Amino acid sequence: MSEGRTSSSPSGFRLPARLFIGAVSVCGIAIVVHSAAVLLRSTVPPEWVLFAILTVASGTLSIKIPSIQSRFSLVEVFALASVLLFGPDVGALTLALDGLRISIAWRMSRQQTVFNVANLGLSMWLSGSLFFLVSGTGPLFQSGRPSASVVVCLALMTASYFVINSGLTATVIALSGRRPVRAVWVEHYLPLLPSYMAGASIASLFVFAFREVQFTAVALILPLLLICYLTLRSSFGRLEDSKLHVAKLNRLLFSTVETLATAIDAKDEVTHDHVRRVQLGTMALARELGVSDPDTLKGLEAAALLHDTGKIAIPEHILNKPGRLTPSEFEKMKRHAPIGAQILSSIDFPYPVVPVVRHHHENWDGSGYPDGLKGENIPLGARILSVVDCFDALTSDRPYRRRMTEEQALKIIIDRRGTMYDPLVVDTFAKAHARIMPVADAMPHPAAQAIGEARIQDRDDARAEAQAAVTDVGVADGLLAITSLARAVGGDARISDVGALLWMIFRQVVPSDAMAIFAVDEDRDQIVARYAAGVHAQAIRGISRAVGGGMAGWVAVNRRPVFNGDPSIDLGSCATDPARPLRSCLALPLMDGEDLVAVLTLYCETASAFSEDHLRLLELLAPRVASALAGATFASDERIVPCAPAVLKLVKHG
Repeated sequence: MSEGRTSSSPSGFRLPARLFIGAVSVCGIAIVVHSAAVLLRSTVPPEWVLFAILTVASGTLSIKIPSIQSRFSLVEVFALASVLLFGPDVGALTLALDGLRISIAWRMSRQQTVFNVANLGLSMWLSGSLFFLVSGTGPLFQSGRPSASVVVCLALMTASYFVINSGLTATVIALSGRRPVRAVWVEHYLPLLPSYMAGASIASLFVFAFREVQFTAVALILPLLLICYLTLRSSFGRLEDSKLHVAKLNRLLFSTVETLATAIDAKDEVTHDHVRRVQLGTMALARELGVSDPDTLKGLEAAALLHDTGKIAIPEHILNKPGRLTPSEFEKMKRHAPIGAQILSSIDFPYPVVPVVRHHHENWDGSGYPDGLKGENIPLGARILSVVDCFDALTSDRPYRRRMTEEQALKIIIDRRGTMYDPLVVDTFAKAHARIMPVADAMPHPAAQAIGEARIQDRDDARAEAQAAVTDVGVADGLLAITSLARAVGGDARISDVGALLWMIFRQVVPSDAMAIFAVDEDRDQIVARYAAGVHAQAIRGISRAVGGGMAGWVAVNRRPVFNGDPSIDLGSCATDPARPLRSCLALPLMDGEDLVAVLTLYCETASAFSEDHLRLLELLAPRVASALAGATFASDERIVPCAPAVLKLVKHG
C-alpha cells in the first residue's frame, strides 16, 4: 500500500477537494461500519483477527521507495490474503484499522484520518466483492479447492484495489493543485503497480499454504517475508544513498555553472544579475508551456544561465558602450552566440544545452543569427529563452535609456509576435509574465560582488598611478589651477567662469572639440546642459533629456562614467552635422564626497577618441572640478548645490 500526506491541515485543500473528500468519507465509513456489523453477526472464523494483527503490524515495517514520494510495506500480502480467506468485510475492516494507524503515526488532521480510513476500507471492500462476484466462489478458508481461474480473478481484484485506492488519493491531490488527475496518478502511483501484483502472488501462496497446514504456514512464511523485507530495505537504502549523492553532484554542477555565468554576466557592467533573472523566468515559462521532460528542463536551466558565455570573447568597450553599436561592432557582438556554443561544446552535458545557447538569437521568420533558422526548426528552449531574455533587457536600465515599464516591454514583445518570436510562446508569456518573471535580487551573487570589489580596487589603483604620473606628464599646472579656482570661488563666481577655465585646461590634456556641463532640473525631471563650449556650443547649451535617459542622464543616476559613447544620444542633430560631426563622447559624474554636483561631458570629432588613461586622468581631477562647480552660480539668481540623491538641486538665492 502506498502511504502519502496530501496536506497538513484541512485548510490546505481547495473547496472541490474538500467536497470530494467528504463524499468519499461518507461512503467509506458506511462500508466500514457495515463490515463491522457483518462480522459481529456472522460465523467468520476467529483466525481473521490474526490476519488483522499481521496487517497492521506489517505496516510499521514500510520501505521508502527511491524517487517516489510513497512507501511500500507487506500490508498488501496480509490484506489480500485476509480477503481471499475470510471475505471482503474482513479486508475492509482490517485496512480501515491500518489507515487509522497511518494517520496516527503521521499525525494527520481529523479530516485526513477519516479520508484514509474510508478510502482504504471502501477500496478493499469493492475490489474484494468484485473478486467473489467474478470467481463465483466463497471465502477460501473452508470452501472447496479453487479453480485455476482464481489466479486471474486475484489479479483483477489487485488491480481494481490499486486503481480505486490510488485514484481516490490522486483525485484529491489533483483537485487541490489544479492538475489533471491522470498526470498525478501516472507520476506518483503507476510505478507502484508491479509491487502490488507481487504482493498478490505472495498472498495467493500464503492462502494455499494456510488452507493446507493452517498456522504452521505462518511460521514457515513469516521468516521468508522478513528476509525479503530486510533485503529490500537494504537495496532501497543503497539506491536512496546513490540518489542523494547524485543530487549533491547536480547541486555542485549547477552552483558551478551559476557562478561561472554570473562572473561572465558581471563582465558586462550594465546587466547585473541578468542571467539569474532570465533563468528563473525561462524555467517558469517552459512549465507554463507544458514542458515536462526532465532532461529538457535541466538543459534549459543550464542554457539560460550560460547563454551569454560567448561574451567572454567580446571587447569590453563594445559590451559597455552607451548607445547604438556601429555595424562592425554589432557583427562582433553577434559572434557571442556561436562562440558560447563552441565553448560549451567541450563540456559533456547529459542534456541539450549547446543548441539553445547557439540559437537563442534566431528569429521566427528566419532573420536572426547565427544560422538563420526559421519557425520550429529553432529549438523550443531557444524560442522560450529569447522572449524572456528580451523582456528582461527591456525592463532593465541601459546607458542610453531608462528601463521600460512592463507594459511597454510587453507591447514590444507582442509586436514582434510571428516575426522575431514564436506566437505560442509570446501568447503564453503575455498571460503569465506578471506571475513568472522574478524581481531584481537585492543581494548580489558572491561572484558578482567579488568582481565588483576587484573593479573598485583596480580603479583606486589606477587613480593612484595617474596621480603619481601627473607631474611627469605636465598636468600639475592644470591641477594647481583647478585647486586654486576651488579655493577662490565664492558666492559671486558664475558657471560660465568655471566652465571657461575648465575648457581651457581640459582641451590641453584630453582630446576634445566640445564640452558641456549638465545639471538636473528637478521640477521638470530633466537633465539640462547649463554650459557648453567648443563646436556647436550655442546649439548644445540648453539641450535637455529625461533624467536617467541619454548618457548624461544615466551617468547622473548611476554615478558611473562612460566613454566613447555616441554623442547623438544626448545632442541629437548637433552631433550629426556634416560640417563638424561629433563621433565620440566621455561623460563623467562630478562628485563632492558622496554628493553629486554635475555631469561633465567631452566630445570629439574622432571616433573612439578617448582611452582609459584619459578617463583615469579626469577621475583624478573630478573632485577638484566638483568643488569648484559647487560654489558657482548658473545665472544671477541660481546656485548649483551638491546633494545626496543621484540628481541635482537648483535653489534660489535669498
